Amino acid sequence: MKKKELEEKVADLETSIMCLSCKDLLTNEEHMELNSMEQKLTKYQKDLEDGNYEL
Repeated sequence: MKKKELEEKVADLETSIMCLSCKDLLTNEEHMELNSMEQKLTKYQKDLEDGNYEL
């Protein structure tokens, strides 16, 4: 994945996580989705920090 793609994915995930986190009550499915998004976000951020992307 290219750096620009990673940056876009990070921005999209951050927005989605913020939107989902604002809900008062989350269903089990939403909790699982939120957890999955947070894991992906962490991975993509680490890839950006470590330079693990195509130039």
